[in-house]
Amino acid sequence: LEVYTIQKKLSQSQKEMAIWWSDDPSTTYSPPGHSYNIALILVNQTQPDLFKSAAIFAKTGIAVAEAFVNCFRCKYHYSSVRPTAYIQRFIDKDFTQFWPEPPFPAFISGHSTQAAAAATVLMSEVSNETEFFDTTHQGRPKDAERNIGFKTRRFSRIWDMAEECGYSRIYGGIHTQDDNLKGLAEGQRIGEAINGLNWKH
Repeated sequence: LEVYTIQKKLSQSQKEMAIWWSDDPSTTYSPPGHSYNIALILVNQTQPDLFKSAAIFAKTGIAVAEAFVNCFRCKYHYSSVRPTAYIQRFIDKDFTQFWPEPPFPAFISGHSTQAAAAATVLMSEVSNETEFFDTTHQGRPKDAERNIGFKTRRFSRIWDMAEECGYSRIYGGIHTQDDNLKGLAEGQRIGEAINGLNWKH
C-alpha cells in the first residue's frame, strides 16, 4: 500500500531520483559500476596516496561483489513477490509502476545492499562528512519515454548516497521499504566485515 500510495503522487524530484539510480546494465553502468564510479569520484576529489587509493578501490570492488552474492542468495531463498504483482491482485488491477521490474524476486534490494556495502567501506577511508557530486550520468540525454532528465546529485555525506540509492527503488515502484531497509542493514554488515580484514596501507 505504501508503494502504491507513493506511486500515485510521484513528485518531479522523486522521478529524477528513480531515473538517476536506475542503472540499467543494457545502456549504462550496473549498480556496482555506479558505486565503483563514486569511489573514483572520491579518490579524484580527496587525492589520497597510491596505497590508500588502492585500498579504496579494492574494498569497493569486494564490497559490491559480496553484496550481490549475499543479496541474490536472499532473493532465491525467500522468493518475495514484487510490489506490482501484489498491488494488481489486491489493490488496483490497472496499476503500473514507474520503473520496469527486474525478472527476479524482490527481497532484499540489490541496490540498497550494494550501495550500503560500498558506502561503509568508503567511509572507512574517506570521512563520512565528505561532500561530493555524483556525476555518473552527467551528460546523458533525458529518458525520452518518461521525459525525465539525468540531474547530477549532490551529497553532504557518503551514507546519504546509500540511503538515496535505496529509496530510489521505492520511487521506481519495484521495492518495498522492507526490501530497502533490510538491504541497507545487510550491506552495512558486509562492509564492516570487509573493513575488519587486515588492510595494510
